[in-house]
Amino acid sequence: MKCKRCVLWKPSVKHFNLNAVTEVLRMEKKLKAGTWKNGRPKPIKILYPKKRDGLSIAIRDRVYRRSINDNVLYPATTKSFILDNCACQKGKGIDFARTRLKKHLWNYYTHYGADGYILQIDIKGYYPNMRHDAVKAKFRRYLDDDTYRRVCDILDTQYVGDVGYNPGSQMVQIAGISLLDDLDHYCKERLHVRYYLRYMDDILIIHQDKTKLREILAEIERKLRCIGFRLNDKKTHIAPLKRGFLFCGFEYHLTDTGKVIMSLNSDNIRHERRKLRKLVKLAKKGEVTREKVDECYRSWRANACKGTTYKMVQRMDHYYQSLWRY
Repeated sequence: MKCKRCVLWKPSVKHFNLNAVTEVLRMEKKLKAGTWKNGRPKPIKILYPKKRDGLSIAIRDRVYRRSINDNVLYPATTKSFILDNCACQKGKGIDFARTRLKKHLWNYYTHYGADGYILQIDIKGYYPNMRHDAVKAKFRRYLDDDTYRRVCDILDTQYVGDVGYNPGSQMVQIAGISLLDDLDHYCKERLHVRYYLRYMDDILIIHQDKTKLREILAEIERKLRCIGFRLNDKKTHIAPLKRGFLFCGFEYHLTDTGKVIMSLNSDNIRHERRKLRKLVKLAKKGEVTREKVDECYRSWRANACKGTTYKMVQRMDHYYQSLWRY
């Protein structure tokens, strides 16, 4: 039921859904007999928000892998996670990360005021440079022999070589949030970093001393090199809190009064305007429906409203209505 959600329009998923009992029984017999073979995923191109390679997995393989992930792999690996590991978990996600960041900023302000620095860390090519042996060693610590063998069989069938995974698999997402768990504990328990947040491979640390942040950055870089990662020099930097910083699509500013202002990234607004112009043109030609265009805009608007964006959203509403008039 989870695997078919939002993809029931695909012919292969329709076929599997209409013959669900037969298909599931066939999978069960193969698994019990030991004749199950994992299918090969199809490579796809992801274009937004940035270009990357992904994988499309057949529905039968998705059902099998989700069963392993939800029943064994996810519960076992997430037990040791810190609260500030925010991505791809039940009860957590991008909204949780934003709320947690605002709480960190407010707590910092109550102790040190608005003067301070933020260290932003980004790993260069996180999934493409993920070492297979490091992921398997991480899973080995939490799984029994049978589940570990099945997980390794899936990963070896899906990805060739010794380095690199492509997004598209739930198992790879679990690997992504798990692999840096030791680094999270090292920063919190050994370096005693109080204001720490990680969303997949994006790490934020707030501190009042710039020299201390440089020392923390050196320690984190050393730890990352041990598991085959390098920092993205363009996105890794230390900046004053008052200057503001970008995180998960919003620009954050801490004012002198302690207020946290979340303004939407200007690139996001320009992209949405271009997208709306194209969709409205297609709708006027009859190639898409007005309801579909309205749904796309409501989705963007709901995300934009989570920031300090009342006036900007009002301007976008007027702009969107004007596209239909001309």
